[in-house]
Amino acid sequence: MQAVQAFNNEVYQAAVHIWEFKRKILDLTLRCEILTNNYPLLVDHTSREAAYFARRLKELNEGVLAPKPDDIIKENVFFLKIMADHAKFIGHLLDPSERKLVAQARDFSHDFDQLLFQAQDLDHMRPQSETKPLLDQMLDQNRVSTKSLRDFKKQARELIEECRIKSNIHPLLADHTFREAERFLEIIDMYEAHLNAQAR
Repeated sequence: MQAVQAFNNEVYQAAVHIWEFKRKILDLTLRCEILTNNYPLLVDHTSREAAYFARRLKELNEGVLAPKPDDIIKENVFFLKIMADHAKFIGHLLDPSERKLVAQARDFSHDFDQLLFQAQDLDHMRPQSETKPLLDQMLDQNRVSTKSLRDFKKQARELIEECRIKSNIHPLLADHTFREAERFLEIIDMYEAHLNAQAR
């Protein structure tokens, strides 16, 4: 157990350094002191992922094996923003001639922006908004939309791997976004199980 905690501490420090580096790149990019091939939103996105990973490592070392049930709305806000960003990145990295896929990505971006705004509204109303009916409704909506986005990402990943669409999306990036949608669905299921157990 101590060896795992020591390893987690080491990785935690590395994740914090990655976050700091990405925030420095974002600062320099926004002040036009460097030019990169990455959108500022992508740099910000990856820094948020690094911060999330570091926080989860710290929680694991504190014995928190799963996201805290009390953080259900905040966890959904985080992942809805990630999903909305993914849809935007996919739309911008596809060749403009892939009109149907670009339109689908734009629709997903709009859908997840709306879900994100709804979740942020619930977050602002906490703790009064933390009722089972409201949380169930949020999870149901998020699950339906995330499954659709996951399936879209899976299809895009396969088309990219087979070189059947034109894009600047690396197959590893396509796989990464697919796996993050899968992870969000796992978290939704975990929270739903928690809410159902509390209701008994």
